[in-house]
Amino acid sequence: MLNSIKKALQDLFNKDSKYSTKKSLPRAAPSAEEAILPFNPAEYAIQPQRLKRLIDEGKEIVLLDVREDWEYQTAHLDGARSIPLGDLPHRASELNPYAEIIVYCHQGMRSLDAAYLLQQLGFKRVKSLVGGIDRWAREIETNLPRY
Repeated sequence: MLNSIKKALQDLFNKDSKYSTKKSLPRAAPSAEEAILPFNPAEYAIQPQRLKRLIDEGKEIVLLDVREDWEYQTAHLDGARSIPLGDLPHRASELNPYAEIIVYCHQGMRSLDAAYLLQQLGFKRVKSLVGGIDRWAREIETNLPRY
């Protein structure tokens, strides 16, 4: 009986069967390597001095603050829009995917995550402020409160 079960299984998975292991079965979702686009943080970074020049030149940019509300209330860049990082996946549709977006946070880590997320969602012109608002307050707008 064991031999007949073994033969039945072999027949089930032979090369003529639609369940053949030689054929590749379609995946329901891409692998992690296929799903994640290459991300080079340097390509998605902007130095505070460069951002200052863009602002001074009157360039049309969206300043996106991804810190928590209390942090935004403590200090923020003039004209910045607040969408905390945790809310961004659900609120990304509020942003124009064709706009130039400069994302910032306290020291630059959350904003890099936000830039990566937005890139994954199809936003092409996203940059993260290197050093965040803390570096901005040290180098550009020194009267801005620091925490």
